[in-house]
Amino acid sequence: MKLRLAHYRNRFTMFRIYYALGAGLIKDHGIDWTVIEVPDPPSRELEECLIRGDVDLANVYLPNFLERRLAGAPIIGLCTEWKSTRKGNGLFVRRGALAEPAALAGKTITTHQGRHAIHQYLLKHSYGVDPQSLQWAASPQETLLGILRRGDADAVVLLDQFFFQGEEANDAECLYTDGDAWKLLTGFDEMIKHMVAANQALLQDNPGLREPLLDAFRKSFAYSERNIEEVADIFIKSYGGDRETLLISARYPRMEFTFTDNERRLAQRQMDMFVEVGRLPRSAPVESFFAS
Repeated sequence: MKLRLAHYRNRFTMFRIYYALGAGLIKDHGIDWTVIEVPDPPSRELEECLIRGDVDLANVYLPNFLERRLAGAPIIGLCTEWKSTRKGNGLFVRRGALAEPAALAGKTITTHQGRHAIHQYLLKHSYGVDPQSLQWAASPQETLLGILRRGDADAVVLLDQFFFQGEEANDAECLYTDGDAWKLLTGFDEMIKHMVAANQALLQDNPGLREPLLDAFRKSFAYSERNIEEVADIFIKSYGGDRETLLISARYPRMEFTFTDNERRLAQRQMDMFVEVGRLPRSAPVESFFAS
């Protein structure tokens, strides 16, 4: 069986998860893998190529997946992939400029996608910041720390390896992480950021395929755990980057390729948040969107 999987480009944590599949190092279950990369948000190409049937599987942002499923897209969830804890996604300010998140009222925040609905929600509910007072701007991740240093923004949201660069910078500091704010608000110690979805026809035609797929994902991830430096060097040849930064930032997310009852409750809580911020039109039982 030949399968095609897509993930976002220039994201080392994703690159390393699926590297062994794309390199042909995981040959279990008779699956021949092709792994492709597509542009980061705000592009919607990742779920679009899955819906069109250009690929069979994709690691999709949870809210994007829920949005498309609510609209009737022929895709189905397999498992969670990337769950953030309390590292890897944070709001940074110039060192000493702001003492607490509440001080962001009236400030400009720049992110890779402009207005960041989740951070806006967390600022409102965890720290009491009026969302109407915030100004949002957009710029690619690799430019955000420079924007902060020049004073073109009061705060920036840094992800993945860029989060680590912010932590290492002596002129910037993390005011809070999304994990800090989420735990303060809900008690959950993680957030589901990405999940793996399949074209629905794939599982309809192959009803026993879910477990072999999860096994392949876990084995590919395990390969990268054992050979993380090798995979980092391959990534750097294509995209550049600081090796130490990549290696440390790759440890931030939690990845288990499961959909447990606790993850179901967590996904439902996040779905309710997405509805409140206007990201989704309505809520629904989240388990109905995942294969069992």
